Amino acid sequence: MTHVSRLAKPSLLIASAAFLLTFPAGLAAQPTAAVPAVRAKLDPATEKILDRLEARGREIKDIETNLVFIKRDPIFESTERFEGVLLFKEDQPNPRFLIRFDRSTQGGRAIDKKEWHVFDGRFYIEARERTRTIVKHEVLRPGEKREVFRLGQGPFPLPFGQKKEDILRHFSVKLVPPAPKDPPETDHLELTPLPDTEMDKKYEKVHFYIDRRQALPVRVQTVEKEDGKEIIAAFSNLKLNTGLPGSRLVLPTLPDYSITEDLLPSEEKAPAKRSE
Repeated sequence: MTHVSRLAKPSLLIASAAFLLTFPAGLAAQPTAAVPAVRAKLDPATEKILDRLEARGREIKDIETNLVFIKRDPIFESTERFEGVLLFKEDQPNPRFLIRFDRSTQGGRAIDKKEWHVFDGRFYIEARERTRTIVKHEVLRPGEKREVFRLGQGPFPLPFGQKKEDILRHFSVKLVPPAPKDPPETDHLELTPLPDTEMDKKYEKVHFYIDRRQALPVRVQTVEKEDGKEIIAAFSNLKLNTGLPGSRLVLPTLPDYSITEDLLPSEEKAPAKRSE
């Protein structure tokens, strides 16, 4: 069965840290918020890390990495943990990604049910084995091109390939001394949202742990302002520019799953509802 409608708010799981794992509600309709043109002062060591991060980002054609996503809720004293993979590929007219969670732990209970989160260049798609449902959120209209992964520009800001100036327009950045629990051989950057920015409304701090050899993030974590939820995204076994085929970023065939489409409003009139 397929339902076509305009849902008020998609049920989104994934992004945070301004970069991964909890997309903004209403992502398909929100305009990009203006941010002040502020250039925070940097010490030379921090600037060098951001320069390497940006330079490395320009080299990225595709990424494959293991992913662990953890969400801690202090109000309910609960922890959710998801384990899987993240695939990313530069493509035309827009880049694409696939996140597949193969297992999760919620309330101390292990769940071996898959969950997929896919952006195919037009639709953001959620599929869940537990409920046998697929929800397709239209993010862009056919043929529309947009920097969907750029911080402050699009709905899916990933931690890979962000530009230094974009980061500094949203955050002040400092290099934090290493701690015993840091991932090995990483530099820890603490990002504090600048006042009157969208990031300041959402996050207390954002922490980047940058692998010194690869010049890529291996952990991103943050605390949300509204409810104090802590989000951690950890990457391992990261493979870069392997010629990742586009066929691996496609949702698998899932027979007997119910499908719901969340379409952008027509430019002329609201879309009609239909079922089949």
